[in-house]
Amino acid sequence: MTATRSSPVVLLAGVPGAGKTETLREIKRRAPWLRVSDPEPVRDCLRRILPWVPYTVARPFVHTIAHIAAFCRILRRGGPPVVVHDPGTRRWSRLLISGLAHAAGRDAEAVFIDVDHEAALRGQERRGRVVRRPAFDRHWRRWIELRTRILAGEGLGSGEGWARIALTTRDRAVDDVLALVFADGTGRL
Repeated sequence: MTATRSSPVVLLAGVPGAGKTETLREIKRRAPWLRVSDPEPVRDCLRRILPWVPYTVARPFVHTIAHIAAFCRILRRGGPPVVVHDPGTRRWSRLLISGLAHAAGRDAEAVFIDVDHEAALRGQERRGRVVRRPAFDRHWRRWIELRTRILAGEGLGSGEGWARIALTTRDRAVDDVLALVFADGTGRL
């Protein structure tokens, strides 16, 4: 890779409760110049504006339309690397993120936080937002399939176009995301 390569888009992925939100907080603390595309502020804003709307009703809007619109605005501005918060277990979402990154002339890279089933459930309880069990089970089944492919070196799926894929732990996630950002020659300390 050359130093002239554009700033990457790094997907920070993992099942609900894996530690993505905590990882993003630490990334923002250590590298505040990075751009972050995170559905959490969108969700919080929606709660303030429309507090009577149950989150189960608002979730599709927050995680698709609003989050992707915010991601597109960040990409249009250009500039520093972008870290995108998403479970990464849905193929359509990964394709959308990598496709938008490529359309903006950026490499798409992915860091998956690997935790066991019980640690993910404890992580949800600790943050005070527990995903409904059927939804979590779907994330978990897809994650197990993805994890198997990543460990076998098969990538995530045909046509996804990820330049690099990293499997990490909750304890190593911040360092691994920052290593991808700094490895391209465009990061700064």
